[in-house]
This record gives sequence, C-alpha cells and structure tokens, in this order.
Amino acid sequence: MMNIGRQPVDFGGRQYFLDWLRVLAFLYLVFYHTGMMFVEWEFHIESGHDSRFLKSIMMLTSNWRLDLLFLVSGVAISFMTVKMTLKGFLWQRVIKLFIPFIFACAVILPPQPYFEALQKGLIEPGYWTFWTEKYFHFTWLDGMMTPWPTYNHMWYVLYLFLYTILLVPLIAFINNDRGRGLLAAYEQWLVRGARVLWVPLVPYLAAYFYTGHNNVTHAVWDDWFGHFIYAYILVIGVICVRMPRVWDAFERNRYPSLIVALASYGLIMIKYNFDTPLNAIPWDLVEMIIKWSWVAMLIGFARHHLNFSNDFLRYANDIVYPFFILHQTVLIIIGFYIIDWGMNGILEFLMIAAGTILISWTLIELVLKNFNFLRLFFGMKTIKKPESVLDSGS
Repeated sequence: MMNIGRQPVDFGGRQYFLDWLRVLAFLYLVFYHTGMMFVEWEFHIESGHDSRFLKSIMMLTSNWRLDLLFLVSGVAISFMTVKMTLKGFLWQRVIKLFIPFIFACAVILPPQPYFEALQKGLIEPGYWTFWTEKYFHFTWLDGMMTPWPTYNHMWYVLYLFLYTILLVPLIAFINNDRGRGLLAAYEQWLVRGARVLWVPLVPYLAAYFYTGHNNVTHAVWDDWFGHFIYAYILVIGVICVRMPRVWDAFERNRYPSLIVALASYGLIMIKYNFDTPLNAIPWDLVEMIIKWSWVAMLIGFARHHLNFSNDFLRYANDIVYPFFILHQTVLIIIGFYIIDWGMNGILEFLMIAAGTILISWTLIELVLKNFNFLRLFFGMKTIKKPESVLDSGS
C-alpha cells in the first residue's frame, strides 16, 4: 500500500490562528450572501434594495474570502497526508467532501432554486411537486441563475474534492526526502525581507496578464481562471504549513501588507465612486493586488493576535462545515419571506443574517448531531455508541 505520510514533518505546532481565520471566514459568508440580496448583483432572491455602501464592502471581500478558505483547506490537507496512506486519504476525502456534496445537491439545495423560481414567477407554489417532478429533470429555465439540479454554493466543496485528487503527486513528492529538502531551501529564501508579500503575487499577476481578465464562473467545465487561482492558493496552504517560519514572515510584514491592502482597496473605491485619471488603471489588475495583499495581511495580523485556542474555537471548528452546507438554503428561505414584510432595508438585512445563524445552529445542535447518518451527510465525525454491560460480557 502506497504511503503518502507517516514521515517526520515539522509543522511548528498547531497554528490556531488559521482555525480562527477558517471559522470567521465561514461565518462571514452569512453576511456576504445576505448582502447579495441588497445590492445590484444577481442573486437567487432579490430584496429590491441597492446599497452602495454594502456593495463597497462586498467589492473588497469578494476578491479574497474564498482564497483564504482554500489556503486554510490546503493546510488541513497537508496535516492529514502525514497521518494516513494514500488509500486512507482519498477515502477520507470521499467521506468528508463527495458524500456531503451529493447529499446537499439532492436534499439541501433544492429549496434555493425553488424559492428563486417562485419569486420570479416561473413556477407555481408547491415544493414537493417541484422537488419530485421538476428538480431532477436537468432543466435550465430562462431567467434562472443555475440549472436544476444545482450545486450552488457547494461548488467550493466540489472544487476542493477535485483539487485534492490532483494534488496527490505533489503531496507524495513533498513527503519524501527530496521534497522536504526543496521546501527547506525555499523556506530559507522566502522568509527573507518582504518576499512573502510579493513572490506569491507573481503567479496571480501572470494568470491575469495571460488571460486578460479575472473572471470566475464557478462552472466546472469553463472556469479555467478560477481553477488556476483556487488550486494555486490551495497549494500555497499545503506547502506553507510545511515551512513554519513563513508564518513568522507574514507576521513580521503585517504592516507593509496592510499598507498595500488599504491602498489597493482605496484605489478600487476611487474608481467606483469618482471619475478620475486613475480609472485608466485596469480594474481587474487592482483586484489581483487586493486578492493577495489582503490574504497576506489577514494571515499576519491573525498570527500576531489570534494564535491561541479556547472552548469557542474548538466548538466552532466542529460545526463550521455543516453550518456552511446549511447556511445559504436557510438564508434564502428566510429572505424570501422577510423581504415581503416591507421593513427598512437595514432591519431586513440584520434579521435575515441573524435568523440564518440562529436557525442553522439550532438545526445542527438539535437534529444533525443526534443522528449518525446525518452526521455522515454533513461531513461530521460519527459517534460510536457506548458499549453496554451486556455487550461487553461483564
């Protein structure tokens, strides 16, 4: 049996700040997806509001929020691959990613296109009829954002599963002596000065100049720019955790990265709000700089301020994945009804976001955690039943 792990690897200990970034990034998705209802961008449910202030914030975070998640996922992959065989690793990915993906597409996601089509007047009310008679017929109605069936926000899980399989040769290489030696030499070079801020940016810019755009479609078969960017940042996570001094370099350069991050975001805001000569600078190019500078800045400040664990972090780490799977469906259902109440837009936003967090958490605590078959479908560890006195033969 080929073994991709069980080699001595120096991870520099548990990097708790990455756990914090993962939890906070997934939590932020609730507010981001709620915001999609309140800006001019197309979303499954529209509130009728168009907030320039909210859009200004979302224009920033849309450039790096998913890159951050893929980087943290790469770190997790790197940890796993030194503890198990190739077969065990791939099977774990099937259990953790592919099974929840299929289940979500079939059971959790259907309300999203249902309520979208209902609001747009494309179908008659009746969810059971929609799910049993229409959803699995591979239909794409004019005016809908996605076909049926759909994977909507679960594209992240699908991409992660596909990249994981493709990463096996790289993982096997960095787990052998030659690979570890190469990473050690690269680490020694990368941690000098501010290289950690500009060296990883080079492939981002190369991809932009090669394609001439930074369009991400989330459609598996024609999302080549997206595939490059997300696979690349995943690889950064895989290898950076094998070079623990890199985290020190991010922390040491947190203020320079903050300057670049704020300057690039300020430029985007000028281009968005004012007509100036700066508008001649390509928008997509600035977004590439935003993408990496904000990731680097967040890593640096999180390393400095959040490199600790507590009960909340341990608890949140256990539920963040099922929370992600549930959140957008819960959000769309809540939003569909709340936006018809005719309330102030700010109040609607807060009620949808808070309701999504509360209901998703309640479903996890009262339902998902109590049934092993649901824990499996939501990527949670199953619980072994305690052995009774009779079963133990005592």
